[in-house]
Amino acid sequence: MRLIRLIALLLVWPLLFVVVLLTHLVLSLFKTPRRWRWISRLINWNFAALVRAILNIKITVEGDRDRLESGGFFIVSNHLGYVDGIVLGSLFPVIYVSKKEVRGWPLIGQWTALCGTIFIDRQRKDKIPLLVEEVARKLNQKANVLVFPEGTSTNGDRLLPFQSAHFAAPLRARAPIVPVTLAYKSIDHQPLSNTNRDRIYWYGDMEFASHFWALLAVRGIEVTVKIHPKIETSRCKNNSASRKQISGLSYNSIAALDTKRGHSAIGL
Repeated sequence: MRLIRLIALLLVWPLLFVVVLLTHLVLSLFKTPRRWRWISRLINWNFAALVRAILNIKITVEGDRDRLESGGFFIVSNHLGYVDGIVLGSLFPVIYVSKKEVRGWPLIGQWTALCGTIFIDRQRKDKIPLLVEEVARKLNQKANVLVFPEGTSTNGDRLLPFQSAHFAAPLRARAPIVPVTLAYKSIDHQPLSNTNRDRIYWYGDMEFASHFWALLAVRGIEVTVKIHPKIETSRCKNNSASRKQISGLSYNSIAALDTKRGHSAIGL
């Protein structure tokens, strides 16, 4: 099965490269002011939906996802690995924020750059203003921007503290924030557990290629996505206190699933 899935991806990907290049060309010819809104809708959304179908990921959505189709939302979520981006990106159009190392990965780096991914250098705090500016610019183009404010993926044992610097962008753009909780439920019809979760989760020093090859062998994944009420920023000042406040509100929304469901926010 995984060989068939790999072949499907390898056949489709070159075609999608051509499509995204042509899309950029057309948008440039027509001088479209909201380039990244269109890229997120025409390319990112459909690509994530295609990969989700190939991997047979079934999603249960709680909350109102339809409002996110209008764009311009700063979406924040807990983070368990690269599958998160496939799941969320298949539900609504997004521009991703990723670590800068991804930019150097063969093919994947070029693809993500064409798709508008915003790369962050976590070792260079002096680069944060540039990151904030780029995120705010894409929010103003009415593109959704997806951020994992824990700053890294985890094994799901706990929700790490959020990095409040990310939240300067929605304050600058006056963009609403939408917290989202991912909870993986099963793998191959078996409940998620400490023994099988690493077939989905990707964290720490796990190697990407071998993990993805193993993921292709998984017959099916079930996940629940909880979309929490939006947090308005239009009346907030763009300062440190406001960043910490809305970061805390977002954190509490995502972490609240622990108490309500009696298990961790990521479905262990």
